[in-house]
Parts: sequence; structure tokens; C-alpha cells
Amino acid sequence: MMNQNNEEDEEYEDISKSEIIAERLLKRCHVHDYDSGGILSLITGGMGSGKTSIMLSFVDYTLNHFPDEKVFWSNTYNAPIQSLRIGIDKHHIMVLQGSDVTFHDRKQRLKRIYPKITEFDSFEDLYNKAIPGKLNCVFFGSRNIWMDFVHYLRGVGEWVHVFIDELSEISPAFTSGVLFKQIGRFSIDLKEVRKCMMNIHTNTQALPDVDHRIRTKIMLRVFLPGAKSGKESRLSQQALDNLIENPKYGNEAYIESSGRFGRTQFCDIYPPNKKEQWEAHGNEI
Repeated sequence: MMNQNNEEDEEYEDISKSEIIAERLLKRCHVHDYDSGGILSLITGGMGSGKTSIMLSFVDYTLNHFPDEKVFWSNTYNAPIQSLRIGIDKHHIMVLQGSDVTFHDRKQRLKRIYPKITEFDSFEDLYNKAIPGKLNCVFFGSRNIWMDFVHYLRGVGEWVHVFIDELSEISPAFTSGVLFKQIGRFSIDLKEVRKCMMNIHTNTQALPDVDHRIRTKIMLRVFLPGAKSGKESRLSQQALDNLIENPKYGNEAYIESSGRFGRTQFCDIYPPNKKEQWEAHGNEI
């Protein structure tokens, strides 16, 4: 035990306490612990601060270290398919049968294209056809359906991973009626993440844009330059405003979980995919 502690001390001797805490908190995102269960994380920051890049690094880590598990990606509509930055070879595009989802090439003035896709007709069919070790990029036509799909995934009984781009589109703040009730049920599912074998990683530009019932369920937050603090965080807005943007060495960020927080840097290692500049169009945004 003494030797192990000495090795850990030597590993961290050249970095600050804040950086050590940040690294240890981030490791929690990728640990398969049947006792503590899964994790719900959210990455937030201003436009171009590196939110998608961090989430793609989580995707890459998951694909490389857990190749036998199923990984799902939720992208926005009428916007670039951001996950293509890690390469089309890592993708498996899946579309709900009859959803009228179409794909378009941004390099050709949104000309319709026909990439290879797999169609499915139910959540069970989707899950059975999803390929382990690939990023299953799923399009339902309406992003709200993701709330119901997460509910389904709670019962599959094995480790799964979900990545949601722009969470505020799925569970926006200040809703009413049917959507308000649906987000309420979704918040209950997210509360149970820690009890099941599911990791959910999300991002949003502004934390207040996400429904407050969802915000209170987030277990780990990553704050990048331009982020907005909130009642759920111990970090002040002034601390977030002091985060440094550095295109060469990476933007600074705070990692916060369970009242602890540390400071670190993230480099954007995913250049734009100049070949597959695609976007999906659906019935609803």
C-alpha cells in the first residue's frame, strides 16, 4: 500500500491540487462501477469553447476501452452532424422507419444525399440493430423521442452510453402542457441513472436554458469559457468569467461534482471533417 501511494504522489507531484481534483473527477465519467452505477454529465460554455470536442473525446475513450458496449449519439437537426469529426468509419447511422428524416450535404448547397443507413421500427429493434464498438448516430425525426428512449435503456440490463448534443433542445426551460410533463418523467429517469448501468453525457451552451428539474440531476459539470453558473453550482460567475481561452494550449475549464471542483485545460484535437459535411433534416427540430 505504501508503494502504491508513493507512485500516485510521484504521478501528481508536478501539477496543482486543483488539477489533480479535476483529473480524478473526470475519471469518474469512465469507470464501470456496479455499486455507484452510471453518471449524468453536462458540458457547458460559449459558442466555440470546445463543448463538442470534449464530448467527442468521451466518445473516443468509450469506443476504445469498451468495444463490446453500445454507444448512442443524439444530434441536432438542420445543423452539422458534429460527431462526424471523429470519422465516418466510426459511425453507424440509424433512422426511424417512416420518420421522413433526410440528409443533406452542406458543401453542395444542402443537396440531398443518401448515406448508408439502418432503419428501425421500435426501440427494441433499434437496440438489437445497434452495433457495439460503433457510434450509433440515431435520428427519430423528433428529438423529444430521446426522452422515451432513455427510459427504455434503463431496462436493458447492460452498460450503455448516450451522448446528447444540445440538451436544451430536448428538455428546454419554461415549458408547459404535454412537454412539461414529459420532461418531468425524463427527470425521474435521469435521477435513476446512478442505479443502473448507463452513462449519459450531454452539452448545452447555456445551463439556464435546460429545465430546472434536469439541472438538479446532473452529477458532473464541465464549465468552459462563456459558461453561466447557477444555483446548483458552488462556482461563482466571476470564477467562470476568469477562465482563459487559449487556442494553442487549450481552453481552461472547471470540473465540478458533489461539491468538489478542480481546474484543468482541454485541447480541441478534432478538426472539422471537410469530406462529410452533412446535416439531417427532420419533422421537428
